[in-house]
Amino acid sequence: MVTTLLAVLSCIALAYYLLSVYAAWRLFRPSPVGPATCPAVSILKPLKGATPDLYEHLASFCRIEYPVFQLLFGVRDPRDPAIAVVRRLQRDFPECDIGLVVNPEVIGSNYKVSTLHALSQRATYDIFVVSDSDVRVAPDYLRRIIPPLDGPQVGVVTCPYRSATRQPLPALLESVLINTAFMPSVLLASQVEKTAYAFGATMAVTRPCIEAIGGFAALADYLADDYYLGNFAARAGYQVRILPYVVETYPDVDSLRGLFHHQLRWARTQRLCRPVGYAGMGVTYGTVWAGLGLVSGWATPLAVLAVLTLVVRCVSATLLGRCFLGVKLTLATFGFVLITDLLSFGIWVWSLGGTTVRWGEHTFRVRRDGTMVLLDAEDVVPDVSHSETL
Repeated sequence: MVTTLLAVLSCIALAYYLLSVYAAWRLFRPSPVGPATCPAVSILKPLKGATPDLYEHLASFCRIEYPVFQLLFGVRDPRDPAIAVVRRLQRDFPECDIGLVVNPEVIGSNYKVSTLHALSQRATYDIFVVSDSDVRVAPDYLRRIIPPLDGPQVGVVTCPYRSATRQPLPALLESVLINTAFMPSVLLASQVEKTAYAFGATMAVTRPCIEAIGGFAALADYLADDYYLGNFAARAGYQVRILPYVVETYPDVDSLRGLFHHQLRWARTQRLCRPVGYAGMGVTYGTVWAGLGLVSGWATPLAVLAVLTLVVRCVSATLLGRCFLGVKLTLATFGFVLITDLLSFGIWVWSLGGTTVRWGEHTFRVRRDGTMVLLDAEDVVPDVSHSETL
């Protein structure tokens, strides 16, 4: 009975790996390109703190080649070290329209959304591009993601991302998880279901669409603000599209504890947003089922199936990484792929229970509807009676 179950689970995982490659090919296959439109854009970048690479991440947005765009950076704390990075950008790129908004106002439990709300109030143009602070882009970024918004009823576009961090070890593990576990599931989902979500690495949204869902304020208490921006837009009758364009992220994870809390937050977020699909993810952990199959012995048909599963897992990860995401995988990376598969499975099991998540220095309880409640003391921000645009 157990042998049969493991064989079935391994076959399902094999099919999942192959289908994820096929889905990636469908998404990234060449398609006719119509006339490009280049409407003016406001890029909204909420910031908190300054990692060693923050300047390079943000500078990549200053190097975008596009007719007219505005860069708006936002912080809540007037003492935030990210302010100095923005000041440097203003000096180094005087030709760019770079603004800084300092606004300590909190409109909900998601502080990032509070900053986004403040930035949107000062945005000059009618297309907003929201991007996390650890994202780095190429000069053709806006020319690739903005034209699809010209389509009928398209309100939001988003795109896949790859992780390029290689050290320290926890950051490398998170990169492997993103590139070989999370992204394959995203690419497969993009081809088998209607897209009703977005990714924080890149979200481009029209002003009419964001106003139709109640503005960024409507997301103020949601943990997965990126998911719900796309979800609310779809409910409002707008199309949400995943584009065949990849941006690069650099996760700042410097400890195994931080890696665990970060992955657990993502896992519980997915579980609450998509409970049925998340529960079904269990059958996709082919490395786990193959490992159990090998325990049965090397001379059994199940062991042969297990070895085939592991080989296909590594080959599919290579194809997805090299051909579609632009990730270079070495032979050493294959070992990390199998290790992170086991880590991901453990986090998946752990995430099936509990409703608390750790985000930065705070702990939140997440409700069934995706909203969250702060469980610890609020961080203290100096009293500022009004926001400043600098």
